[in-house]
Amino acid sequence: MGSDPLTTPDARRLLAALANGEARRVFAEISIGETPGGSFTPGKLSQAKLARALGLLTEAGLVEVAETEGSIRYRIREHAFRDALASLSPAPRRSGVERFSTADGRIDRYPAREADRLELLALVAARILSSSERVAERELNERLAGLTDDVPMLRRRLVDYGVVNRTPDGSAYWLALSARDHDAM
Repeated sequence: MGSDPLTTPDARRLLAALANGEARRVFAEISIGETPGGSFTPGKLSQAKLARALGLLTEAGLVEVAETEGSIRYRIREHAFRDALASLSPAPRRSGVERFSTADGRIDRYPAREADRLELLALVAARILSSSERVAERELNERLAGLTDDVPMLRRRLVDYGVVNRTPDGSAYWLALSARDHDAM
């Protein structure tokens, strides 16, 4: 984790620096071309607080010091955020039927393979219905709405694939018994 802040900012250090209100204020002043701790903002920071804020920002790799004609100026490192994001490890790839849903569990696409589609539908049914409950269509629709934008299509697929049973008039829905459930009886 010992990345050189001048080459690759550490995302945690970057966020920690910006979590500090005084450092954020100084960062904003530098961002708009003002002298940090200058007269731009009311309630000037003490020299000690200004030095601490500048230290946090430079150590995090957000700000760099530029000495010009005997004066010290600070400037934002242009690619600090991009570089910090690039240094983070990518999110782990999801596997199994979970790969067909978003991180919050909503279905984002249906599998092309029939076996995967059936497995996804079984997972959905197990999430929204318990083995002993019967629910009205309205209640089922409310539960499915948390998983998809196309509730009628998902409800229809659950029934067509035999994962969920329904009364002939569609007034009640329940989990269908799987072959494994039959064997247990």
